[in-house]
Amino acid sequence: MANKGFIADTFEKALEAGQSMAKGGVKQIKQTFDPLKMVEGAMGKNSSMDLQSQMKEAQGKKQDSTPLNFDKLQKSYDGQDKAKADAFRNRLFQMVKSGDEKVLMEKKQKEEEKKRSIVWEDQEKRRKEAEKQRQEQAGGAPAGKERKSILGGKKKKAQNPAPAEIKPSTGKQ
Repeated sequence: MANKGFIADTFEKALEAGQSMAKGGVKQIKQTFDPLKMVEGAMGKNSSMDLQSQMKEAQGKKQDSTPLNFDKLQKSYDGQDKAKADAFRNRLFQMVKSGDEKVLMEKKQKEEEKKRSIVWEDQEKRRKEAEKQRQEQAGGAPAGKERKSILGGKKKKAQNPAPAEIKPSTGKQ
């Protein structure tokens, strides 16, 4: 009885430990890969305040570079996007067109295959009918070839077979 209680108690403790580790592991993974905390850690606690202060300082300082013309950049990007969209549209059109052609070719092939099978069946029927007629005209059973000897030479047919030779019986008297 003590053994059963000990084993059951051990399994129960292992189950509880596994559940607590699973919950703790999820929390650890969430804390490790939380993107907001990563950004805060990289930029400091008050990252939004620091960012705003840096922007104000940058505006107050003398600018060493030419400011960007965002309208011109946007037009350039729009032109590139339009060219890509046109290329994709043409590609899609070609795919659809080739798909339609493929479907039409398959239909034509199926129709031709049906026609060929009908013609073949008709020819087969005609051939069988012609063979039947030849057999009827030829008469009864077909005569086969005469079997030849393996050793060669032709067998001569006896036109009038000789009568069987009869010997007088020579027995005890």
